Amino acid sequence: RRVFNRYDDDVPEDGGQLQIAFSSTLEVLTSPEFKVAGALGPVTSLEKAAPNVSDNAIGKGGTNMWSIGGIDPNTTIAIYFDITNPGNTPLPDGKRRFIQFLTKYQCSNGTTRLRCTTLCGPWHNPPSLPKDDPMAERQAMMNSPVRMSFDQEAAAVLSARLAVHQTETDEVGDVLRWVDRSLIRLCSKFAEYEPDNAQTFRLSPEFSLYPQFMFHLRRSQFLQLFNSSPDEAAYYRYILSREGTTNSLVMIQPTLLSYSFN
Repeated sequence: RRVFNRYDDDVPEDGGQLQIAFSSTLEVLTSPEFKVAGALGPVTSLEKAAPNVSDNAIGKGGTNMWSIGGIDPNTTIAIYFDITNPGNTPLPDGKRRFIQFLTKYQCSNGTTRLRCTTLCGPWHNPPSLPKDDPMAERQAMMNSPVRMSFDQEAAAVLSARLAVHQTETDEVGDVLRWVDRSLIRLCSKFAEYEPDNAQTFRLSPEFSLYPQFMFHLRRSQFLQLFNSSPDEAAYYRYILSREGTTNSLVMIQPTLLSYSFN
């Protein structure tokens, strides 16, 4: 009965309550095969030590718990992970990974809630390949489920957030070179090509838009500060750090809705 219950016509869709929460915290728990490297977004580290915290910090790292303060339905946090299982030690067949997000917040009506979100997925073990056989390694990569399940939109936003975060400590030129190197490493691993023959370069549909996003990211207002005041640059970067995938992609690569020759 509660699913189809509606408010009266004179009551707003939100029931007359603020769609915002306060005193929010986020804690991330993982299975032993990988650890939490850090988070990027409107968060502050609570410096909570835990066994699933990686030594390689990304963004607000060194912890698995952050304070968010006020949150609303559009607040988005980027969480980065680090695989701890060495590549020469394959996981058992059928091994699955687990991630748990514990979000605690206080509603506008004064009640405190704890939302627990648990995700589960399989691990992929690379097949045993003969040594010194790059063709066999490339063929195995072409059939990898990692390649088939790649989310290029989410990956572009995660890379953009990381690049913007690096501008706080590095020069913009160094950040642009990091973006280029990351794109080259991705293409060299997942693209189909013959060495020294640019005409044979091909990217599968799962990766075809990612270079395009990186092209626009290099020229966006997030990394190019020409004709932007420090206040404008800080505002753009802050908005990118909290928006979701769709809105972030529109900011990175603006959508052409219409055009006219008149």
